[in-house]
Amino acid sequence: MAVSLDQLQAFVATVEQKSMAQAARYIGKHVSTLREQINNLEIDTGLTLFTRHAKSIEVTHEGKQLYTFALSMLRESAHFDAKVDSLLQGIPDKLTLAIDTSLVEPALDNLMADILKAYPYLTLKVLNGDTLQVRGWVLSGQADIGLMFSTINMPAEMVVSKGYNFEVIRVVPPQWSLIPHASHRDLADKLQLTFTFLHDIGMRDADVLSHRYMLCNNAPQLLNLIKAGVGWGHLPKFVCEEALAKGDVIQNQEEGDTYANWHADLTWLKEKAMNPAMQMFIDGVRALPVH
Repeated sequence: MAVSLDQLQAFVATVEQKSMAQAARYIGKHVSTLREQINNLEIDTGLTLFTRHAKSIEVTHEGKQLYTFALSMLRESAHFDAKVDSLLQGIPDKLTLAIDTSLVEPALDNLMADILKAYPYLTLKVLNGDTLQVRGWVLSGQADIGLMFSTINMPAEMVVSKGYNFEVIRVVPPQWSLIPHASHRDLADKLQLTFTFLHDIGMRDADVLSHRYMLCNNAPQLLNLIKAGVGWGHLPKFVCEEALAKGDVIQNQEEGDTYANWHADLTWLKEKAMNPAMQMFIDGVRALPVH
């Protein structure tokens, strides 16, 4: 039985519009063409799909049952056409993003949602880890593109491109009795919490000011430890904003002192062919506001 998609489209439209004339206008065909397609469908299936009255048309019991299957076939056809368009655009069937745990925020979630809306047949996978894990996943090919804290040690095989800036602030527990705008000397004997990756790439001394320090590999965990009164640390301000507003932590740094503006890097393998979904993620990250 050779049933065409045009026949199914005419049939579904007639069921839904309850009129051949209205169905023809709805799908942009001449009514005689639509009527012929319906008649041919009835001949091909051997079923009476509509009862014709003088001034109206009524779908039969068999037609109601066939409608569900016809609608499903049209939807599958639309999926097929969309997948063909996706392939013609060079969109991959899957994309793996590696995102530094310390950089996770709602704006990135919204960006991923936009990518899935733009490319609904893309299978998106997200890996979260510390800075060195992100670098390793991209280098090994487990991730197509990574977003991580900027580091000075990047293999030659990887492209490194600046993503966005963010402010880093000094955060202390609210239960500590510290003067406002405490100096480095006021904190020297207190435990400092610092990022593991800074230690691993030989940049610990650029961050550690205290005599004692503790390593941790993600910003949310560092923030929780500061809330608990374990120690103090330098953290991205956007990570701390809610805790600052609630008074769970306090920003305390020397008057007029800005600790640093760090930035997040985008990275991918030089041999990796750029595709539209990757480019949309890169463009989206670069468009994020400076924190």
